[in-house]
Amino acid sequence: MTRDLTGEMEGHGAYDQHSLAQHSAGSFGMPLLERAIGEVAPLVRDDRAVTVADLGAAGGRNELDPMGAAIAGLRSGGVSAPVLVVHTDIPTNDFTTLFETIENSPNTYLHQPEVYAFAAGRSFYERIFPASSVTFGWSAVAVHWLSRVPQPIPDHVYCAFATGAARDAFVRESAADWDAFLGARAAELRDEGQVVVVGGAATDDGASGAEALMDALNDALHDAVATGRITEREYAGMTVPTWNRTLAEFTAPFAAGGPAAEAGLELLEHSIALLPDQYLPQFRASGDASAFADSVSAFVRAFTEPSLIETLDRPADERAAIADSVYGDVRTRLAAAPDSFETTWRVALLRIRRTVRRGPGPT
Repeated sequence: MTRDLTGEMEGHGAYDQHSLAQHSAGSFGMPLLERAIGEVAPLVRDDRAVTVADLGAAGGRNELDPMGAAIAGLRSGGVSAPVLVVHTDIPTNDFTTLFETIENSPNTYLHQPEVYAFAAGRSFYERIFPASSVTFGWSAVAVHWLSRVPQPIPDHVYCAFATGAARDAFVRESAADWDAFLGARAAELRDEGQVVVVGGAATDDGASGAEALMDALNDALHDAVATGRITEREYAGMTVPTWNRTLAEFTAPFAAGGPAAEAGLELLEHSIALLPDQYLPQFRASGDASAFADSVSAFVRAFTEPSLIETLDRPADERAAIADSVYGDVRTRLAAAPDSFETTWRVALLRIRRTVRRGPGPT
């Protein structure tokens, strides 16, 4: 028996503390955000509240800058109406940390007048908002998480190593989830409203940049099986439920006759950016392999532990001990050869607009 924690991040603020790469990737989307806000601000012509949707908020740290920039852009564009910022994530998300971050961070956007923060515990693969109610949406480093594990990956836990039927299942699930995400946004966005997506991506050969790190994690799990910490059956049920789409996979639904185009969405911008390793420069400057291993193993643990160790049907103290052992093994591997784990992330950048509806709007 396993516990379904698909797409959950490590709680109690750990994900926020160890999400430097995600934060840096999100910064690539800021120019798109500024262009989108510049175009949607003139749409607001009365004093009715404006809804800004943050799709995939996690603990909130990485959302403060883009939400603050969106609000500032609306204000500089002449919008005086109240702004409702709605942070969304799956029901098991660390909402306590999210609320505390928004309330207490010195970078919070709540110091701005007539700005209100809310949260919704619902997957962005479903409808979250009423029809035609969202003026701007933002999603950063979240849409690579799938709504479910389509099938286990033989002898590995990471999607890039899937082959044959397992790979086909991940491709199908990724396509269905992306269509669902876009369909929900098409219904929720007001006419000419926009959403910016910063997505974990892959090159045409399927490489995301994380292969060496995830191999180290997989090897550590194999060792845990060999030493009896986990069973073969438990390992076989472990999968990180992600799929890093190629740019072609991201853009396919917008082609003529595609589901996004048919739903009334148009793709204004799309590109792939490369994010250099966020930890190796400091190691190369200091030579401190131990500090490098501490940072990177904590980063890996923050986004993989809930999908792997926390799904085990074991008492909490046993899961904690297994996690400490597995990620301690990952740390040892990282410290032994830091340069072997250089990670260049692929990041998709998309700006999407809802076209003007013809006839009755969606229901």
